[in-house]
Amino acid sequence: MSEKVVVIENMTKKFGEFTAVDQLSMTVERGRILGFIGPNGAG
Repeated sequence: MSEKVVVIENMTKKFGEFTAVDQLSMTVERGRILGFIGPNGAG
């Protein structure tokens, strides 16, 4: 079993009334590469 280096459970992020992330759960194991890509201009 690989070592978990990031664990997120039920994360929500809001900007005012806008929900940008809704109940995200994930794990990242050692040695993995992960990227989040949003729409053009998302920052």
